Order: sequence, then C-alpha cells, then structure tokens
Amino acid sequence: MTTTTTRPTKAETPKAAPAAEKRRAYGREIGTLAVNVYERGIADIVAFEKDAAKITPYPWAKNALTVSAGLIEDVGAAYIRTARQILR
Repeated sequence: MTTTTTRPTKAETPKAAPAAEKRRAYGREIGTLAVNVYERGIADIVAFEKDAAKITPYPWAKNALTVSAGLIEDVGAAYIRTARQILR
C-alpha cells in the first residue's frame, strides 16, 4: 500500500511587495536628503562667488564671478526642481 503525506499549505503572503515598498520609501528619503544637500552646496557656492565679486578690485573679475554665480544658480535650480519632481 502506498501512502502519501501532504504538507499543510501555508497561506502565502507576498513578502517581496512590502520589502520593495520599504526600499522604495527609503530610496525616496535618501534621494530627498541628497537633493537637499546638493541644494545647500549650490547655495554655498553661489554665495561664495557673489561675495568674491563684491570684494574684487577688477571689473572683469566682478563680471565673470557674477555671471558664473548666476549660471550656477539657474542650472542648479533646474536640476533641483527636476529631481524633486522625480522623487514625488
């Protein structure tokens, strides 16, 4: 006589989905933190260049630093805006 034993089936819970959501949530937090740090870095660089433009005695250096600060500020703002939209 042949006997077969069957194991009781466990109610399978999707373990991958909560872990994936948790990773996604941590990823957003890390991404937001990285964007905030980048934004502060850009603000520091822009402030440094504007301060340097104020104290330089040469008009050409003042203009170059002012234009550079404006360019860095505009490009950084566009990058930050895009990164924040992606992280939503």
